Amino acid sequence: MDRKLLALAGPIGGRIAVSVALGLLVTVGYVLQGLFLSFALAEIFRDAPEAEIVKWIAASVAVVAARGVFVWLTEIAALKTASRTKGYLRERLLQKLIDLGPGSLMRRRTGDLQTAIVGGVEALEAYYARYLPAIFVALIGCTGVILCLASVDRVSALLLAAFVVALPIADRLWLRWRMPKSSGIFVAMGAFAAYLLDSLQGIVTLKAFDASARRRAELAEHAEVLRRESMSTLSVTLMRTGLTGLISLGGVAVVLAVDAWRVAAGELAPLALFMTLLLAREAFRPLDRLEKAFHTAWTASGAAAPIMELLAETSPVQDPPAPAVRPSTWDIAFDHVTFAYSPDEAPALRSASFSVANQGLVALVGPSGAGKSTVVGLLLRFFDPQAGSIRIGGTDIRALSRADLRGLISVVSQETYLFHGSIEENLRIAKPAATEQEIRAAARIAQIDGFISGLPQGYATPVGERGAHLSGGQRQRLAIARAVLKDAPILLLDEATSSVDPASERAIQHALSEIAKRRTTLVIAHRLSTIRNADRILVLEDGAVREQGRHDDLIRSGGLYSRLVFAQGEAA
Repeated sequence: MDRKLLALAGPIGGRIAVSVALGLLVTVGYVLQGLFLSFALAEIFRDAPEAEIVKWIAASVAVVAARGVFVWLTEIAALKTASRTKGYLRERLLQKLIDLGPGSLMRRRTGDLQTAIVGGVEALEAYYARYLPAIFVALIGCTGVILCLASVDRVSALLLAAFVVALPIADRLWLRWRMPKSSGIFVAMGAFAAYLLDSLQGIVTLKAFDASARRRAELAEHAEVLRRESMSTLSVTLMRTGLTGLISLGGVAVVLAVDAWRVAAGELAPLALFMTLLLAREAFRPLDRLEKAFHTAWTASGAAAPIMELLAETSPVQDPPAPAVRPSTWDIAFDHVTFAYSPDEAPALRSASFSVANQGLVALVGPSGAGKSTVVGLLLRFFDPQAGSIRIGGTDIRALSRADLRGLISVVSQETYLFHGSIEENLRIAKPAATEQEIRAAARIAQIDGFISGLPQGYATPVGERGAHLSGGQRQRLAIARAVLKDAPILLLDEATSSVDPASERAIQHALSEIAKRRTTLVIAHRLSTIRNADRILVLEDGAVREQGRHDDLIRSGGLYSRLVFAQGEAA
């Protein structure tokens, strides 16, 4: 039993108590069955009337029927506990993932998270549903059987108790000796699952670069590690089963041999021998049940570590105790902002300062790695800067709740993500209560309503996983429609037209320019021809603002911006 595991499950003590009570009733059923059969054998031994014998056999049959009901109820209780535990744990984990946000999750592999949330929870639910109740049933049930036998013959009870106590002690010593050598199966399983998921997600790239064979060989190495850990675990558990079986069955044999000798010597009545014969095995039955459930506890000990690690992680950003009121104006100001993704990395932004006027349009340009996407992540508060401040309408965004802050901002990212579902469902993510007219209007602005209307299922058409049924340009235009539908006062465009053809780009740029007139707009662009009409262009390099001004002024200055424009012109 692990205190951390007990605390992890939440309020399930009542359900475990029900399972323990039902398990004890099952044990009582076995004991009564043994007693009744002992009485029947004793009656046969003394050549009693048939009616006396049938009476005890009938009582045994009734007890067996009642025990069957209790076994059925015990299974139902275990399933309910498992269901409650899985729901509670997954709710906590999903809420934690939402709370951590992209700032933390981008440092983790998707497969590792999936293993913890799916496989880890599955491993833990059996621990709470079956193993914990089995512990209490073993403690109470074994003691009860021995006391019952002691009321008939103390010598048999003491001899049996010695073997009952020896079993968990030997088991404990065995596990302390072998457990550290064979407890890595869940880690190996997680590594294999994460690598497999990564391979499946990148299957197109693997095929394109003819790297499938190499990847398959690496996957086979992970599988081999998992096989070795599984076989190591299996060898330990099988030897443990043999050890516990030797003690339990050996104990029963020793007790019966001693009692048989005592009966032959006239020191013990035949009824006591029959009771010992039928109750000795019942003293070990709760321990057998515990032994069968043990592998769940072993697996849970490995599964719990990544789950508790995830739950213990703190979000890089926190809501303030008393959030400020949402600002009424939408100007943006970065004031000497410095930010690094980790202490070991160079800062992505170095004392960066700039502003975007209310309903103004400012473009960020610069070479790759200059810090443009970091600006978006900081503005959405996926991270907090190590120095400086970011304000909207004069209010530090750290004083706003994250929900209020992100409610002010619509985003069109360079990497568009669509969820498995219909086109309409993906659009409604921005505004769940949107009318059909609002959805179609947003799609028209994004220049995709005609395409959607021409589909057999229209807006009910499934997009496939990650939008696999659509082209890159179509996914991009759906993302634009989603941002338009949200109708937030601040619009962030991170290469919003990077995946569309030139004709669609011109149409979308015209539409976006109309939308931007009523919004504070920050545009990140690599294609510099799309930002000629920006109110101001900021040129980032090495995380700092090197130049700023309008397009024509920056061209005439002959600085970094003019070189970037010249390079793109040469490339064209």
